[in-house]
Amino acid sequence: MKRPDPQSGFSIMDIIMGLSIIAVAIVGMMLAQRNYVQQSSQVEVGLRAVSLGNSVMNIIRMHAYDDSTSSPWSPSLGPNTGESSADDYDDIDDYDGASWDFSNDGFAGFTINTRVFNVQIPTNWVDSVGTGGNFKKITVTVNHSVLKSPVTFSSIVAGIEEHD
Repeated sequence: MKRPDPQSGFSIMDIIMGLSIIAVAIVGMMLAQRNYVQQSSQVEVGLRAVSLGNSVMNIIRMHAYDDSTSSPWSPSLGPNTGESSADDYDDIDDYDGASWDFSNDGFAGFTINTRVFNVQIPTNWVDSVGTGGNFKKITVTVNHSVLKSPVTFSSIVAGIEEHD
């Protein structure tokens, strides 16, 4: 009868080395999967932020330029007396300083803020010039804890006098 060769098969050291290599590979795959899940979550939240911000911008732009139908335009920005919510707003500048909550509409965790201010295109269209002017800049900012930075939309609207 032949005895088994003590050198055949795997030693305990071979098994430990093989398991170590497999463990490193599994950890690497798990890290890659976690990174993929985080990035896909950021993309999904980013797409929802773009959709939401675009919708808010369209809502604001659908309103009249000003309470007045011709120049000189109203000197003050923000809601007028008796306008306490977006349902009451009738012109663009009523949305200055507004905050939006769409958590009941499937957008939990998103914060939306709007700013409206007067600009003069020839001199400075980036920041407010105070009262008056024939142009208003609308800025909608959407934020979420998953986003690295807020999503911001801007639009400049011209005041055009209505003629009968």
